[in-house]
Amino acid sequence: MQEYLNQLSHDLIFIKSNQINNTIHIYCETKKDPDRSVHSRFLRIVKDIPYGDINIEIHIIAKKYFNERNNIKQLIVSEKFDFLSGPKGTRTKRLDEYLLKLSKETSAIGLERFIKDCGISVSDTTILRLVKKNDNSQS
Repeated sequence: MQEYLNQLSHDLIFIKSNQINNTIHIYCETKKDPDRSVHSRFLRIVKDIPYGDINIEIHIIAKKYFNERNNIKQLIVSEKFDFLSGPKGTRTKRLDEYLLKLSKETSAIGLERFIKDCGISVSDTTILRLVKKNDNSQS
């Protein structure tokens, strides 16, 4: 499992995994940063590309840190992950790329049905928003 997590980020450390029905839940956290003091931890659940018929959910124990920079007004800042689709993203970037590839072949409603059969819950509106965002970034 550590090799699988290394594909996303080398900072992730595997804790445990379990399989419930056709979904593998992978629990992990990031490496400790000795220079920063931790305020609290919270759980982020992120969906990734299915592995055959098996869905993948990554449960990340994310940390909130005390902000030690004097010029920023926020007292607490949370970890940022490069492999997620956004700052509060619930999908990995490679799942978004997978959805974009599939959206070129079919309509958003058809893709939504296909993705739900695979076990990933993404609405057609989300797919259209993803396509529009991708078109704007390429222009």
